[in-house]
Amino acid sequence: MNKYQEYLLKNRSKKEGTFIFTNCAPVGEVCKDDSYGCYLNETDCFLIKQDSDITKTRYELALSKKAYPFIEAVQTKKDGVYSDVPLSCVNGGMQSTPKSTHGQEMPDERFLITVDFNDRIDAIKLKFVNNIAADLEIGITYQEADKQAYLERQEILRKENILKRAAVKHSVGDSLVNIYFQPCADEYDHTEISLFIPEKTEVKSVGSPHGPVNQENVLSWSLIMKTTVENGVFFKSVTGLAYGKYAYIVKQFSKENRLLVETGYIEFCIKKQRPPVIEMGNIVSI
Repeated sequence: MNKYQEYLLKNRSKKEGTFIFTNCAPVGEVCKDDSYGCYLNETDCFLIKQDSDITKTRYELALSKKAYPFIEAVQTKKDGVYSDVPLSCVNGGMQSTPKSTHGQEMPDERFLITVDFNDRIDAIKLKFVNNIAADLEIGITYQEADKQAYLERQEILRKENILKRAAVKHSVGDSLVNIYFQPCADEYDHTEISLFIPEKTEVKSVGSPHGPVNQENVLSWSLIMKTTVENGVFFKSVTGLAYGKYAYIVKQFSKENRLLVETGYIEFCIKKQRPPVIEMGNIVSI
């Protein structure tokens, strides 16, 4: 960028958002900062930064004709071929100034440049009115999002949603636990429940409002029961349990025995039930 181009463009860039663009964001969205794009002075290129959602591949740069009336035309370059970018009236909106000689408001026109990660342009060319400065060609570079991180996030969300649909919960009695659940998917066929007791534990001192107390943490579990619940029944009652700490894991499968969802260890305790306290009213003798 020479000094004339720099003077014409950079003097206005601070109030116009990212470089000379009033908007740089995925198509249909609005962003006026550098979240999705920034100008790299050292290379005279504009960097398009992909959203963490890799399905967002098309981005739009908006260049206001009102803000840069000395820009006569904008072109995109791909494989050595230049294509004109037409002026568009944004949302049919009208700018407040300037006004025509008849006092009517002028349409707010902008050059809307689409940049697609799947069909990439190489550069944007700006042509100035009356050649007051040489044409400026700005290279476009692309920064792709981390696809692996996106896929990992989607898998976490999928598991969270399917676990929510499975709605696993339990209730305990004096020597039993009832485990409840719902089908997690349309292809659901049966559920497998595994019950565990602690195999290895450790005791740690932790703080409490009343001072340090000992807390037992389970380091590993030992399997004591595995059972299958067929389709049409959505709970399992396990009886004959002694007092103590337990855990269970719920797995749901399709007809082809494909694992659909698996919980982690869900802990519960069987404790001696205290008899209910009956409060007697005061008896007044007269």
